Amino acid sequence: MKRPGSHQALIIEEVPIRSPRPGEVQVEVRACGINFADIAVRLGLYGAAKGLYPLCPGLEFSGIVKQVGEGVKGFEAGQKVFGATRFGGYSEIINCPYQHIWPLPNSWNFERGATFPVAYLTAYYALYHVGHLRPEDKVLVHSAAGGVGTALLHLLRLNGNLVVGVVGSSIKVDAAFNAGADHVIDKSTDDLWHKAEEICPEGYDIILDANGATTLMGSFSHIKPTGRLLIYGFASMFSRTGKKSLPKLLWYYLKTPRFSPFDLTSNNKTVAGFNLIYLFEHVSLFREIMEKLLRWDAKGLLPPMPIKSYPFEEVAKAHTDLESGRTVGKLVLTL
Repeated sequence: MKRPGSHQALIIEEVPIRSPRPGEVQVEVRACGINFADIAVRLGLYGAAKGLYPLCPGLEFSGIVKQVGEGVKGFEAGQKVFGATRFGGYSEIINCPYQHIWPLPNSWNFERGATFPVAYLTAYYALYHVGHLRPEDKVLVHSAAGGVGTALLHLLRLNGNLVVGVVGSSIKVDAAFNAGADHVIDKSTDDLWHKAEEICPEGYDIILDANGATTLMGSFSHIKPTGRLLIYGFASMFSRTGKKSLPKLLWYYLKTPRFSPFDLTSNNKTVAGFNLIYLFEHVSLFREIMEKLLRWDAKGLLPPMPIKSYPFEEVAKAHTDLESGRTVGKLVLTL
């Protein structure tokens, strides 16, 4: 991307391949995951990307090690790997710090490897590090059939929590149940908060919200005292046309609640927000979380996520489909 814009801003360009620097692994990419963050990057709405254009999007990938830089141990040419990167994932070749790369499990294909890091690192960090999850917590998950939503449901089922998943259309209901939701609220047919109150009249211990203005105040109102509202996105601000709509952005910005510290204190509620990309420098935390996730997966505790694949050249189509709100699980580009 030379600059932010619509789908036309995504272009395929050939650039020289540099050798990996000390501490880097060069990977021949076979698949790269697609996230809502990539759409925000394309539209110029992602704070961590400001000032970095021209920019190659992409936060996760899988492939085969091509060569390793000086000082790298544990990786060798020909090895299958997957990893997380602070941009650059939509590439045929990527140089990535070895700390953000892991061997691809034998039971995984490249598509799973390229769609695992962002969703599961986000979900684990949200639940255990920000939300301080307990087994007795009752949890409501918005966007429950998306990538992070599915990962959240997998982890919550593993932890034994009562979980309510919220989806935006009837075609996503089965996906949320299959991922582990005990109850599913379909906003296209149900009154969201009336149904949520029916299921948990006393309120929720944790609500995870990546929608933004459309649901944030309702989410805050439905966490019980000592409850935690965890915010990790603002998907409702994006236009489904693929273009940045300034009137819509302004409208949703003005509608976004401002939480008063007096209200938080008097109601004994917590509101927390986070963005995974700012954790990339916390290498020990990243690796600690991933190693635990991989142990769980090796025991068969993390079921595969629904994945839809696109040829690398159809990146604009993949973005369009993700923006439509009608996809489930994760989307991936394959090379």
